[in-house]
Amino acid sequence: MDAWIICPFFLQGGRYTIDDIHYVADSERLIPAGETEFAKDAAFGYTSSNLKQWVEEKTKGGILENQVSTISISLLRKEGPDAVCQLLCSLEKGSVCIVNAASERDMNVFAAGMIQAELQGKRFLCRTAASFVSARIGIKPKPPIRPNDLGLKRNLAGGLIVVGSYVPKTTKQVDKLRSQCAQSLRVIEVSVEMISLKSTEERDQEISRIVELGNAYIQSGRDTLVVTSRQLITGKTPEESLEINYKVSSALVEIVRRIDSRPRYILAKGGITSSDLATKALEARRAKVMGQALAGVPLWQLGPESRHPGVPYIVFPVLLQKWSRIGLALLEVQQKNFSLTRRRVAMQLVLSMYIILRELKL
Repeated sequence: MDAWIICPFFLQGGRYTIDDIHYVADSERLIPAGETEFAKDAAFGYTSSNLKQWVEEKTKGGILENQVSTISISLLRKEGPDAVCQLLCSLEKGSVCIVNAASERDMNVFAAGMIQAELQGKRFLCRTAASFVSARIGIKPKPPIRPNDLGLKRNLAGGLIVVGSYVPKTTKQVDKLRSQCAQSLRVIEVSVEMISLKSTEERDQEISRIVELGNAYIQSGRDTLVVTSRQLITGKTPEESLEINYKVSSALVEIVRRIDSRPRYILAKGGITSSDLATKALEARRAKVMGQALAGVPLWQLGPESRHPGVPYIVFPVLLQKWSRIGLALLEVQQKNFSLTRRRVAMQLVLSMYIILRELKL
């Protein structure tokens, strides 16, 4: 490995890196990442918005700010892929390079330059968001996929939605989802206290309760939301908080593994949640990316070796917050008096989730 590449730009999630500062879009403002709720995470929190300083912070001084290289937006837009390749090839072995980007074109230019460097024998380890992947492998933008495009047969079973993320934005979105879908959605709340702080016996009883309800609801054709309790429980140290996170994640894995009713679809919200459910609970070793359920929301079909072959698996990023044009168009049809205001920005993701649930009712 010649160098580490850090590139968190994600257009659909409102994530931009400008002059080495990483920003999160919130309505009409760009907020430095270190000032957002994501930075306050008990286990994975940080204070730096400048990514060079973030590297120093996360390595606890192992890599100093002045040792981190950067690729600027100016270089991407004025000098192009050749200049990117030249800079990457000049990096010291084992060094770290930050990529600034504020548009998908910036990402495409960087990917083209990186490919040139790889053709010259360079190898990179990349820590990135989804926009880099699309640019690197040359995926062209596609409109959101629909259930009919998947060739799925009509299925009377309910869907399964699992929410493990506990940031305040997710809590607001879950509340809106519950009120928006109150008639059709069945909600099962997982007690974080029971599964992370209580005895093994109490933990097992809580998991069994949720599994029994989940199976019953899905079999009856009800979309089922399994959501962790919204009261944040943290440890006295980041290590203790990480242990609580692990216990919660492992409990969600066990719950989904033990729900043996085949759901119509599975929607996972939260990075750790979606990764662990796919690989550990559903035992998927491969999946086919069919497209996007909404912009920035990938839709997979699970592989034949998984516990539910062919079931649509939707990965909803926690940070996704932009309004979907599709969701807006459908809501305008359904609610003639609907108007989008700043107060409703917090509802954007959950309403998009609602649209997906409606679309997946084949």
